[in-house]
Amino acid sequence: MQTVRGITYHAFGNGEFAVLAHPSLGLGQFLFHRIRPALSREYSVVLWDPRGVGDNGHVFPTLDDWVGDTIDILRETDKPVHLMGVSLGSWVMSRVAALNPGGLVRSLTLIGTTRGFDNAEEELRSRRLQLQNMSMMEFARNYAELTLTKYALPEVKENLILEMGQVDKEKYLQAMQAFYAVRNEEVFRQVKVPTLIMVGVEDVRTPPEEADEVQKLIDGSELKALPRCGHLAVLDQPQRVIHECKYFWVHGRMADD
Repeated sequence: MQTVRGITYHAFGNGEFAVLAHPSLGLGQFLFHRIRPALSREYSVVLWDPRGVGDNGHVFPTLDDWVGDTIDILRETDKPVHLMGVSLGSWVMSRVAALNPGGLVRSLTLIGTTRGFDNAEEELRSRRLQLQNMSMMEFARNYAELTLTKYALPEVKENLILEMGQVDKEKYLQAMQAFYAVRNEEVFRQVKVPTLIMVGVEDVRTPPEEADEVQKLIDGSELKALPRCGHLAVLDQPQRVIHECKYFWVHGRMADD
């Protein structure tokens, strides 16, 4: 399927409610492959590769367009939806939730989120220098080593490397440029739907203390720290993510430990 602006997306399952999931920078719908089968038995799970990646790798990536693409897909799905965003994908989904087009958004789940980067320009320069001296596949291997924990299955780690390793360097840097100077405090304050924030206890990219700060900005949001998880909890502990999400979507609150 394609949106009115030509963005390819895929729907799995035919539930009354839909789940729209947006991946992190440099990753596509692959990120959700470990949670999609279980969720699609009860929900319509809608996934896509963001601009600059995979199916939509030919399109120039910008934050506004990523938000616009998500809204297009939400409207075409035409069901009440639960939004999920991982890492920088959480910035996209927070903006969609704040707008809540058509009043269709029922909840927001943020995994590995942050208010923004205080050292954005320095980080961008560092990544550019790093990518000048290595292939995207080498960069992807370094990313996987720093991002996944020892609890991720070896084949999951290798597949993550293969997926990210195929992304065009310049598209990746363009996406970084579009994101890294952005701040999210005001957007988070505008979110008025039930929100679950999840963070891996072992997340070194967006650590638990950053999730605490995000929770303070989203009125009524709940925070769940996930043990044995790093930055990509959907790959480290997919069953735990499924359990927490489904409970929150049904009850509007976190599951009891």
